[in-house]
This record gives sequence, C-alpha cells and structure tokens, in this order.
Amino acid sequence: MRVVKELELHVAPEEVWRALVAPEERRAWYYGQAAFGEWRPGGRVEWRSEDGSVAEESTVRELDPPRRLVLESRWLFAAAFTAESPHVLTWELEPTALGCRVRMSADFQESGQASRLLQSEGEAILRGLRLQVDPAARAELARLDEIGEIDIRDLTRERLGDYLRFFDDEAFRDNPAWQGCYCMETHWAGSSEEWAGRTAADNRDAMVRLIEDDGVAALLAYAGERPVGWCNYGRTSRLQGVLSRYELEVRNHDGVGSIACFVIAAQYRGHGLAGRLLEAACARLADRGLRWVEGYPKRAAESAQGGYRGLLSMYLRAGFQPYREAGQTLIVRKQLTPRGMWAGAGQRPTSRPEGVIDRIGHHQRGHRGSVQRARLRSADNRSHAWVNSEDNSRVAYDEDLATSP
Repeated sequence: MRVVKELELHVAPEEVWRALVAPEERRAWYYGQAAFGEWRPGGRVEWRSEDGSVAEESTVRELDPPRRLVLESRWLFAAAFTAESPHVLTWELEPTALGCRVRMSADFQESGQASRLLQSEGEAILRGLRLQVDPAARAELARLDEIGEIDIRDLTRERLGDYLRFFDDEAFRDNPAWQGCYCMETHWAGSSEEWAGRTAADNRDAMVRLIEDDGVAALLAYAGERPVGWCNYGRTSRLQGVLSRYELEVRNHDGVGSIACFVIAAQYRGHGLAGRLLEAACARLADRGLRWVEGYPKRAAESAQGGYRGLLSMYLRAGFQPYREAGQTLIVRKQLTPRGMWAGAGQRPTSRPEGVIDRIGHHQRGHRGSVQRARLRSADNRSHAWVNSEDNSRVAYDEDLATSP
C-alpha cells in the first residue's frame, strides 16, 4: 500500500533539506522528535521524543541532497506499530519557480495501523514542515495587537458547527501535529496503546457524537462570530481521560470538577482569553453545585502547546493552590463559591470584622477592571462570608472548609 502527500513551499529545496536531516534538533513539525544517528547510506537514525524515549528507528537507504531522501522506518511509540513490518518513507524535493514541491510517500507491505495513521496525518506533517521553514507561513499566525470584544458561550448541539470550524481550521494551525486530537483525549476511556492508533477522523466523529448527546461541557470564545478559543471542563468523575492520565480515584472526587484543557487560536494568544475561560468554567461548575475545582498545569510549560492544560501562573492568579504532585504536573485546587456570594462591582473590603481573613484576590469582570474580595473564616472553620466594603455587610453560608475531598 502507498500513501502520497505533497505540498508547494515558497522556500528553496536546501532549506527544506536542512529541516529534514538536521542532527539532534527538535522538530516541532514532526511530533517534537529529534533525530540521532548518521545521515549516510546505511546509517541508522533514532527519532527520540522529548522524554528521551525512541519513537521511531530508521535506516538510510538513499541520500541525494537536496533532492531525495529514502528511509526504511518502523514506529516504536506503541506496540501495535512495533508489531508491523517496516515501511519505506521517501522525501522528494523538486525545485519550482517559487521554491519547491515537497512530496512525501510511504510504501507499506500491508495495510495496517501505520498506513492508516499516516494517511490521516500526512498532510498535517507537511503543514508543520511549512511552518518550520517558511517565514511567511509563520507571519500569517502572528499575534494580533488588538482583538476587540470577546464573547464566551457554552458549547451546545446548536454550536456543533462552530466547534468543528474551530478544530478543523483554527485550533492547531500553528501545531498541525496535534490537529487529530479534537479534544477527545479528555474523554478517552481506552488504553494509551489504543489512543496512539486513533486518527483525526476517529476523534472528530467520536466528539460529534458526544456533543450531540450533550456529553461535553465546554466553552467557546468568539471574536464576533468567529470561534477563537476553547476550554473543556466538567465533573471530574465523567472525564475519563483526565482520570486515567493523572491516576485519579473517583471516590476522592465527589463534588470536584476539572479544567481539562485550553486551546487558543495563535493570533489571539497573550490577551487573557484562557483566564477568562477559566473564570467562566469555574462559575459554571459552582452553579452546578460542585465544591472544588482542579487544574493540571505543568510546573514549566516550554511552549504554548505544552501549556494546553493551562499555565501554573494563571491558576495561581485565579486563587488555585497546590494540592498534589503528579510527575511534571502540579495538581492545583480551588474551593468554589456560588456566584451569589461574591461582592458587587467596585466594592473593596475596608475593615476586618471578627474572623480571620483567609485570602484577598481579584475577580475579573471582562474589560471593566477587577473587584477585590475578602473571605472571612470563623474559628470553627464552618462559617465564612464575602464582605461588602461599602456597608461592611456580609452574606454568610455554612460549609465544611476543614478538608477537601
């Protein structure tokens, strides 16, 4: 079986060739892998993931710079691929008037998981390569200085088309290697081995069914009528992918919600959209009666894509606190407060009634600035209140604050 993909690039063949064979350089366009080995006929090359594991191994069959590269390769990142016969991957660079035509072809001894996945993901690999070598492609995704008004709306069956438009065309334009996810990872109940073999079409179809069955709690951020941001959240016990990824126990998550992931279109990053989506998701979880919310940021995200769970600094600004370590992830938690318990706009605490001030923070109100609040906790840890600074009145309610689930 043969899979063929090609793309016109407005750069010289030499630039593309360098991206193909650069030694020990992390390839954002090729799943973050770096190549270690000898680029010569008969040479062996290992493709290592960011954690150092070998995801692919190749033998160089032909090397004709900067025109043709032929590799005999086998994927090793999942057992289903390791069990298959090696395939032959050929890169051909043909000069054109504006740059070059890149053709990637793969010959498989039989149809299997590897051929199916490359048929699905091949175009994304070439789009990622274009971003790597073509400054004009990167310029198309440059951050906007101004983004105007942003409206945050709940994902509904009626907005399924907007979800598809965002993930088909916008979400991963700057990181095509991830385009196949469609945020299905949050809901995936199978094994990691099974997940590795899923295609974009598999995940797209599965998410469509979930959304049509009201099985996804998510938010879309809009610039006008254009979806430009996404947040997937929900009751932790219903997010199978989150439970599995962080080895969470359902019995320890009664009344707990999770912020699963964020995706912000490249041009709209750096304007606080993720923070606004986080605030809106927390408010909705509180309205549904949940008492706690968790986030799963990495201690240090090396890229916008690596921070798809949300940045640690954002969670800390929003009042989350460290809860538990999980490898490179720091699980953070925040106690939820019904929106009716918040101080009103423009109010600030001006005195300290009896009790202990537990925390002072800011509640963002769109573009209208911020509202300071102070939470007062009594000695028995059960009664607390939000303070209205104008008349020093309090709205109190009872809840056990001594321990979290």
